[in-house]
Amino acid sequence: MFDGVDNDCDEETDEGVMSTWYQDDDGDSYGDPDSVTEACSMPLGYVANDDDCDDDEPSAHPGGVEVCDGLDNDCNGEEDDDAVDADTWYADADADGFGHAEDSIEACSAPDGFVADATDCHDGDTTIHTDAEEVCDDVDNNCDGEVDEDLLSTWYRDADGDSYGDAFTTTEECE
Repeated sequence: MFDGVDNDCDEETDEGVMSTWYQDDDGDSYGDPDSVTEACSMPLGYVANDDDCDDDEPSAHPGGVEVCDGLDNDCNGEEDDDAVDADTWYADADADGFGHAEDSIEACSAPDGFVADATDCHDGDTTIHTDAEEVCDDVDNNCDGEVDEDLLSTWYRDADGDSYGDAFTTTEECE
């Protein structure tokens, strides 16, 4: 019995009734496995578990919410994995700075080959993206859903070669 008395006359007081307690420096209710004390009752600043992975950081403990902060907040051995505040990054296969919306990942920082922009309509051609200039080539160069817009002219057929075209026989072409 813990009573501060040598009850069995062996010159030891309260032997065998001590418990192991773990220091909790950050106050998150999880103790440091490397900072241990033995006592009959829980000392101030100590807890009964040794589950803390970073006793200097109150946001790091088992079951903690993983956020983009360079810490292992949930004590699973990995920093910033599945962080709730991670950004969406889009694959940029052609390295033109514009990613494809259908190929994305969540991460705290952009992995190699990924960008924040998801507006590339053809991620296999560096000349095709939302900032590209439209050129007359039967391709939607600027990803606006239109092909060769504002570049086509109406041409009239000049069957007799007199430089005057037929108003009823036309075609839309760049040149």
